[in-house]
Amino acid sequence: MANSSLQGKTFKIHDKVKKHLKKIFDAYKGDKTKEGYQRLRKLVDKDVISYEQLKRIKNFFDDFNGSVDDTSYLLNGGSIMKKWVNFTLENARKNIEGKKKSMKDVGMDNQYIKTHSKDGVKLDTHDSDVKKILRQESIYNMEIMKSLITNISKNKKLWQTWDQ
Repeated sequence: MANSSLQGKTFKIHDKVKKHLKKIFDAYKGDKTKEGYQRLRKLVDKDVISYEQLKRIKNFFDDFNGSVDDTSYLLNGGSIMKKWVNFTLENARKNIEGKKKSMKDVGMDNQYIKTHSKDGVKLDTHDSDVKKILRQESIYNMEIMKSLITNISKNKKLWQTWDQ
């Protein structure tokens, strides 16, 4: 749930992590085709990292079965990068979840339901309160209009029968 809300987002790379990556990059003199080198080279020059890239790095660490001294582990940022990636992703997901829970706690139901339609009106659970109120007013006004049209039609028929 929270993951889809994070797609396309970027995160500032913490200064401590950036310095650590730069230190690894400058110290490495080995094979440039080694797993993790290209990612490290690109990260050293950036101030932000995408959610998708964070997930790929997390996946590397989650699937890694070697030693913390292995070159590919170190080229991917080592233990410092692993901790920072896990911390960043966990906080980002909790932030999304926290917003949804808060909205639900104050009475805005359906925070965990994706966008859907009801009676031909598209409902987006992530709309602002103003949009929700306007939409509710619009639906309410449509109901009033339907009622008025029905009553006018009934009255028109009554007048037509009365006139004859």
